[in-house]
Amino acid sequence: MSKNYPITPTQFINIFVTAIPEPDPQSGELRYKTTFMPDVVRVVLPDTVINYQLVAPTPAGVKIDTVTILPDNSQLSAPSIGRSGRIATFSDANTTSETLNITLHFIDNVGVTFAVDPEIRNDPEPTFERSTYVDGATDLCLSVDPEEPNNPEPIKFA
Repeated sequence: MSKNYPITPTQFINIFVTAIPEPDPQSGELRYKTTFMPDVVRVVLPDTVINYQLVAPTPAGVKIDTVTILPDNSQLSAPSIGRSGRIATFSDANTTSETLNITLHFIDNVGVTFAVDPEIRNDPEPTFERSTYVDGATDLCLSVDPEEPNNPEPIKFA
């Protein structure tokens, strides 16, 4: 009999990004006010796909140019920017609790560039390998038999 493992669907997190042009009050140069919804991304499942997507009222000429990731680590895959430049996608292994800082670099249709630094908080769910002792316990024993059927005989007391 073959083992059947549960299939956990991949989690997708979509972050809606708006970039609204406004003149700098001091220099008069064009700047962009950028907002994210949600503000901070919290990832709890492994192998989560994260999408940063430009949405209205962002002008059509604003595109994601590049994405950089700090600290340089193995948690995030290489980003993929859609052909339209309106979406950036990558996957997050989410194996370590940490805060990742990414930088989204934008360019508009007249050559104005700007960058923003949203946060991704990796908060992996506890696994058996990362479990902790509870209430001073010194032993932890779990027994799982994934084979079907799993119907042990009841314990008989004399």
